[in-house]
Amino acid sequence: MRLLREERKLSQPDFAAWLNERLERRYDRSKISRWESNSEKIPDAVVRFLLKETAVVDGQHGPALVVCLANQKGGVGKTTCTVNTASILAREGYRVLIIDADPQANATAHLGIDLIEYEEGRRKSLAHVLREEVAVEDIVVPVGDIGLEIAPSSIELASVEVELTADPSGPMALRERLQDARAAYDFIFIDCPPNLGQCTANGLVASDVIVIPCQTEYLSSIGVNHLLKTINKLKRRCHPSLAVLGILPTMHNARLNQHQVTLEQLHSALGGTLRIFPPVPRATIYGDAALAGRAALEAVPDAPGASSYRALADAIAAERHKRVEVANVA
Repeated sequence: MRLLREERKLSQPDFAAWLNERLERRYDRSKISRWESNSEKIPDAVVRFLLKETAVVDGQHGPALVVCLANQKGGVGKTTCTVNTASILAREGYRVLIIDADPQANATAHLGIDLIEYEEGRRKSLAHVLREEVAVEDIVVPVGDIGLEIAPSSIELASVEVELTADPSGPMALRERLQDARAAYDFIFIDCPPNLGQCTANGLVASDVIVIPCQTEYLSSIGVNHLLKTINKLKRRCHPSLAVLGILPTMHNARLNQHQVTLEQLHSALGGTLRIFPPVPRATIYGDAALAGRAALEAVPDAPGASSYRALADAIAAERHKRVEVANVA
């Protein structure tokens, strides 16, 4: 760390301010001093950011870990989870792409992109990528200045979904179209629609790992079991390396007995085999941020549930790091 700081000609207070600006933390000079003297462990998020910052100087990115956010139950916070987790990783210095695989284009709208041009066909979207009319890199739109980009969706994707249903190799379409993007990004997030149709199948087949957002309500938890059965079928038939990274309970209200019971049931039924992340509480900031066209944690870094999203982002980054290390050894 000291070498990197000295290369940038920064004092310890200036280096702390530089980290705080990029990681939205509140480090000070004494913290930097303890890290440099090895008297205190450097947080994993800081280590990953500094490693990534060094790589970015050399223009190095990839290979991407492809993460699918899926649950056939609607209203569980898939898009909110996608946008905020991707935003955290982008702010840590990674190059991150969101694939909006939902014809409703919720992620596209959430990030402040005007849908009219896409709905009227004046701009290309994911539908055109899946039809092999354009490449993914031809449609990506930068979001802010933090290294986050999105491949927008539109209602036209609903027509493409019908076309893919008639194609025996339809579920492989997105996986094939993402090959080049894997080398250009560090993380690719796929935001799937609330069903198990062709768009979701494409998202699952194209992914390395799956995160299942699940509202702590009875019907939402039932959807988790159905999705897990679908994932197991895909693993047996065409994608044996597909893995579930964990379940993220969302919109949790600890004062409601039903929410507490559902959370306990998730831990009891699945906690032994799957990681259950800390629940994200219900909070108006997430809906307000969507209306404002930005990630909630970009606007309010310490919003309710921020620690849950950071735990998920850390797990995703650790999974990529592990896979890259294995690939390098091989």
